[in-house]
Amino acid sequence: MTKEKSVKVDSPVFLYDQVKMGIMEMIQKEELVSGQKLPSEKELIETFNTSRITIRRALKELENEGIIEIIHGKGTFVKSFKQKIHILNLQGFTDGLSTSESSFTKEVLVNQIEIADEKLMELFEREEPFEVVRLVRLIRDGNRAFSIDYAYLPCDVYPGISKKIKDNVSTFKIIHNDYGIMFGKARKEMEVINPSQEISKFLEIPRVEPVIQIKKLIKDKKEKPVHYSVYYLLTNKVNFYIDVDINDEMPF
Repeated sequence: MTKEKSVKVDSPVFLYDQVKMGIMEMIQKEELVSGQKLPSEKELIETFNTSRITIRRALKELENEGIIEIIHGKGTFVKSFKQKIHILNLQGFTDGLSTSESSFTKEVLVNQIEIADEKLMELFEREEPFEVVRLVRLIRDGNRAFSIDYAYLPCDVYPGISKKIKDNVSTFKIIHNDYGIMFGKARKEMEVINPSQEISKFLEIPRVEPVIQIKKLIKDKKEKPVHYSVYYLLTNKVNFYIDVDINDEMPF
């Protein structure tokens, strides 16, 4: 922020409240977005022409109200609210979210064709080696990492799909619209683990901070495996839920 944008705070009372309103106005105008780091204390002091005590009081109030979050060693960020994820959903949790409706973005880090290893051969129920597209994508909420996704797509099921995959494009829509594949069932395995060095680097967290690992194998209507993925979510960013139809005859 430049000094030209400095806001003069000259009221003798409730100075911190004026700073609060100023920061909230920045968020409302999307000058600061979900997950974005706030300016430093020094910059805020210059912007609002006030003292360090006032700035800290304003930030504390905003933190108590759930507007921002202070992460020790990293800084102060506009708070990202937890993303609700239905446990039984077969598709990607960010499908249906556009950049105009949310701050989620998908960045393709790896998009390459490889020979399936023994583990993938077993998962896809193959007896001979085959080619797969290995896809690694980083999902961000604003400027902060939210999830890292590793997906494997058989080339004989999806010929030419590697060229169709771009940033912020849903692979599930490509699968359905371009290849006519309809999902039948999926198996999900969820586990809280400590991230590998690579995962911690992608998610910008220390290796001692746990993440949620979700392995997902999807089969089509004929029960043929057509998609396998492993993705990692920050534990403080998601809220899982499930809807269940209750049978009146079920015992309690």
